[in-house]
Amino acid sequence: MMQRRSVEFPPNVEIDEEDFKRAWAKLVMKIVQVGMELPTEYGNLSKDVCSRVTLSGGAIGQILKRDVHQGDPFGKKRIEEYMQQYTREYDWKKQGFEYTYMERLTKYNERIDQLGVLKDRLKDGTVTRRAQAITWIPERDFATEHPPCLQRIWIRPLGEKRCEVHLSWRSRDAYGAWNSNICAIVDMLYREVLTPNNLKIVKLVDFCNSAHIYDYDWNAANKVRLP
Repeated sequence: MMQRRSVEFPPNVEIDEEDFKRAWAKLVMKIVQVGMELPTEYGNLSKDVCSRVTLSGGAIGQILKRDVHQGDPFGKKRIEEYMQQYTREYDWKKQGFEYTYMERLTKYNERIDQLGVLKDRLKDGTVTRRAQAITWIPERDFATEHPPCLQRIWIRPLGEKRCEVHLSWRSRDAYGAWNSNICAIVDMLYREVLTPNNLKIVKLVDFCNSAHIYDYDWNAANKVRLP
């Protein structure tokens, strides 16, 4: 059993890795070790940190291959099924969802195709700090029970057909969703924005205000080790 530690606030966790599997394991292990126990709006507890994970080198290739840690609760097959939600063809209304990230990115406020704008902005390869897409719609999301966790995608070309991608999250299930989220978003960005512009990711920064593990996953998360 995990012991409760008295901490004043959720600590910051920074991880730099060239191995996707090790990055996830390090994040989970760190939350288990130092995360602050906090109540959630669902009536249970979570252990929380503020995280920034920077991935580069071979980690990008692992993401594209969905080569995840063997302890990931989703696994490659379920991640690939989840990735369908990040296609334009996915019928999210039929599945009973209020929205999907893809809907917010392609029909923001029912009219703005942000991914299309991103693709056009990056077309000439010019370095820019303005290539971003957002998901939060204040008039809708302040009142909904399930507002978006992903808040912003930011892309910067670095020359020689290279780019960096930053993902900003308000909240994130680090044990149950971290791998699948990154795999699906990176796959979508390559398909929609990067490949049409002959760009490749050399650096991915994943920042989360609240990276957490829910109490019902604590025992399983406590067994995660570095590969």
